[in-house]
Amino acid sequence: MNSQPLCSVVIPTYNRMNVLPRAVASVMAQDEPAFELIIVDDGSTDGTREWLATLTDPRIRVVLSTRNSGVSAARNSGLAAARAPVVSFLDSDDAYRPQRLSRTLAVMTNEPDVVCTLSSSIKQVWDEVHESIMPDVKLGPAAFEWALYCDLIGVAGSSITCRTAAARAIGGFAENMRTTEDREFLIRLAPQGAVRLLPDLLWEKFWTVNSESNDWKNAGAELLAYFSQLPDYTTRFRKLARYMATKILVADVRRLDFISLFKDIKRFHHSGLLSGGPIRMIRDHREVRRYRRAMSNREALATLTGAPAAWM
Repeated sequence: MNSQPLCSVVIPTYNRMNVLPRAVASVMAQDEPAFELIIVDDGSTDGTREWLATLTDPRIRVVLSTRNSGVSAARNSGLAAARAPVVSFLDSDDAYRPQRLSRTLAVMTNEPDVVCTLSSSIKQVWDEVHESIMPDVKLGPAAFEWALYCDLIGVAGSSITCRTAAARAIGGFAENMRTTEDREFLIRLAPQGAVRLLPDLLWEKFWTVNSESNDWKNAGAELLAYFSQLPDYTTRFRKLARYMATKILVADVRRLDFISLFKDIKRFHHSGLLSGGPIRMIRDHREVRRYRRAMSNREALATLTGAPAAWM
């Protein structure tokens, strides 16, 4: 392919031959043709490589990893290979809708201060289908960062489009993280510029049995790994950290998974998240929950300027 693409689409994949063709087909069906598709095979052993060898469209490029290194490393390989000024990500078990690229590229063209867009999706979990719609709002860097810390806006890899230079400037995705790596990436990206949240339903999320995001038994350990990447949680924003820890403990109880509950209590106690006792945990949980409910709508998000002074 000789012409310069407007957007590089990166699909990381590992042993997803049963769903990868759907993801690839959804990119090839975009109404914006000026893209390159970079498929990073992260050491698959299920016939993926043989299938990739049959793809002949010149817009498709394949990067082969010699061993399985994880989704962040695979995305970073695609980011390093990207030729376009804008990069979009697509998980191999998800799919783009036809305007996914054209809509986000229009924002990048018309709003030069925007470094990232996050788009809405249709989520399919077993036989249930529902829409996950982003509020139509633009957030400045400090507001974007705080909204991510508070989980006021949904994050998924397939939702992300960003400027390639900005993503490279922060070093891409954290390769030592198994989950929440997309949110951690965006928190580091936030100081680079504004974000535009798009209410348009531009991609489809499919529930996958072996998705790492469904590994509930390791949620406590993964939360602490997330905090280790972002120490502000345990220094500046301890209310948020305790809220997130409490949610995991409650989830353990609801699943009647008392082995995980015991392990998570031990982990959180050792990290200091349970200091102050259960009354403090409950109080902080309620305060954060009320704040998140009040601030998640479009009108409230539009007023955000950063972290409230009382939370610093």
